Formats: sequence, C-alpha cells, structure tokens
Amino acid sequence: MNVLLISPNGLQELSGGGLYLRSLAQALCAAQGVDQLTVISKDVGNGEIFEFPAHCKRIYLRKNMLRDVAARVRLCPTYLMTYRSLLMREARAADVTLFHNSRLGRLMSDIRKKVPGRTYGILSDNVEAELKRQHNGGNMLRQVSNALDTRLIRHAEAPCRSADFMTFITEADRTLFDSHYGMPARTGILPISLPRGEPDARRLADSAAHPQILFTAHFGFAPNQAALHHFAEVAKAFKESADTPVQFVVAGARAAEMAAPYPCLQVIDNPDPDRMSAAFASAAVYLAPVGWGSGMKTKVAEALSYGIPVICMPNAAVGYEAMLSDERYREAISVVENVPQMARTLHRILQTPDQGSLRNAASAAFDALYSQASQTRRLELLLLAK
Repeated sequence: MNVLLISPNGLQELSGGGLYLRSLAQALCAAQGVDQLTVISKDVGNGEIFEFPAHCKRIYLRKNMLRDVAARVRLCPTYLMTYRSLLMREARAADVTLFHNSRLGRLMSDIRKKVPGRTYGILSDNVEAELKRQHNGGNMLRQVSNALDTRLIRHAEAPCRSADFMTFITEADRTLFDSHYGMPARTGILPISLPRGEPDARRLADSAAHPQILFTAHFGFAPNQAALHHFAEVAKAFKESADTPVQFVVAGARAAEMAAPYPCLQVIDNPDPDRMSAAFASAAVYLAPVGWGSGMKTKVAEALSYGIPVICMPNAAVGYEAMLSDERYREAISVVENVPQMARTLHRILQTPDQGSLRNAASAAFDALYSQASQTRRLELLLLAK
C-alpha cells in the first residue's frame, strides 16, 4: 500500500503540531501493509533532526507570506493550496491520501475530484475554526482579521465530512466537529502518541532528597503563561506548608523571559530535545496547571512516557479520559481544581512510601494508550477497513 500524508506543519518542526505529525508518520511507517509512505510537509530549514526509515520519503515545501496571501485569495486558509499541482501528482501515485489538519478539507475535496477512486482521510488536530474563533483579542484590525479567517477556515473544514474517514485527537473534538458540520461516515480517535522515554535512575536516586517537580511548555502562548503563574503559586504554597526540599523546574521556549517574576523557580530556557529529555528523565512529578486552551496536552503524555505521575487541572486532562476511567492506570494521574489542591496533592504523592507503583502505573498507561505501538494499531484498523 502506497500512502501519502500531507501536512501544513513541518515533519522536523519542534512544535506540538510537528510532534503530532511525526507520531502519525512513525505509526504509519510501522503499520501492516504500508510499503511506501510519502510525507509532504513544511520546510523549517533545520535539516533532518528526526530520522525516518528508508520507506518514508520526505518532501519539504517552502511557506512564506506571499504563498499565504495567494492561498487566501483562492479562499483556502493554507499555503499548501499554492502547491496544488504537486500534491495532485503525488496523490495519483498513492492508494491512500491522508491530510493532517482539518484546514485541508477543501484541498482534499478538490484533489479527490481530480483523482477519484482512491481512499481519502482527514487526520485532524483540532476543530480549527473554533480554535481560531477563541483568539478574539487584540485591536480592531486583528479582530476583523480573525473573524474573516474563522469564516475562511469554516469554509475549508466543512468538506472534511465527505472524507472516507476522519480522526480526532479527543472525543471532545469529535463531538464539537459534529455540532458544526455533521459527522463523517467513519471516524476514529487518534490521541497524541510518543516514543518511550528513558528515566534516569541514577539522577532520580540522587535527587530523592531534593525531588524535581517539572512543568514544560512553549511560553509564547497565553494559556501557558497563565499556567506558569499557577505553577509558581503551587511552588510558593508548597514551600510554605511543607518542609520537603523540592526543586520546581520550568522548561521551554521563552521560559527565562516569562519566569523572570518568579525567583522560586529553576529555569531551563529554550532547551534542545536532548536537554528537554534530560529534564523529564530526572523529574519526580509533572504538574500541568493549564486552566484553558483547546486540545490534548502533549506534555502530559510525554511525562507518562517517562513513568512520571501527573497532577493536572481539568483542562489538561482532556484526551486522557481512557486512562482516568481505568483502575489500572488512574492512580498515576490526579485531576485537581485549583492551586491549593495541586499543592496538597503534590505533598501527598511525595510522602507516598512506594512511589514506584505510581511510576509503574504511569508507564503502563503510556504503553497501552499513548505509545507509538498503540497508535499503529489504531491506524491499521482504519487503513485495513478501507
């Protein structure tokens, strides 16, 4: 089976969209019956940071302001419309063409008309129009621009329902899409999936007397900036009520800038992938104090991949319902409503004599629900049912 995967994100991109695209590509590479995978994605100009097997062909496309404007003139909210001829040519050679992101619904419909008789699927990140609509701040010009873009995205998303199948990261996204456009004929849930992390047993043992509590994010986004404030409040509340010497570590893009008002935090600014992995490998507990924003939080799954128990706000628990509903796994994730509850729950976990059971539950939940092997199984069911 020859599979084509088209994405507006970059396969080598370090963003959440890039991470999800890589998880899809890697799962497809391992899927039974997939002999050739071609991934068309954005050129981010940093070379091949992440490796792929020989049967995964990569095509990188340039994105710039001119292409963005040209695509919107053609009523399509993605620069990929300006590469329509190239995409059409690759689709003719594929048995299955998959579009990563619901913004590509209209592009999918256009290619399908020109290249019939193939299987077409949409692998969505979010309901993009609703996500865009929520960004309603800024000056009047920005608000008008967002309103126009929201309408454009709705126009592009609506044809997704005509795909042979469509997937969503969370059940909430599937319900939301149905309320806007109606349900596609066949749907599935493809949660965020990741490779297995490797905890650093030596560093964990060395830091047992000074456990590290971790929060990671890109701090250029408002929800994460608000969450950083909550994280600092947890650190303050914990240190006021407990004698345990704990290090509260914040890591991510713009971390130093945004954490400057919080001297109680240890900062890892703009870490490369190896430095971020090291932060996870030595963490005792992961906090996700994110109170708003859409979608499944990737960093929660990344923490689980290292066997780290998680304490999170309800917003950060979206997409982890399967784990929370399973008695084998749910002890490894605690959902709290506010900062004081988060501080108390952290104190309880750090006082637990056998934290190994929590780490084992986190690892087991990851293997069963959020690993690349689990994602491959889900994709195989969709592809083999075509």
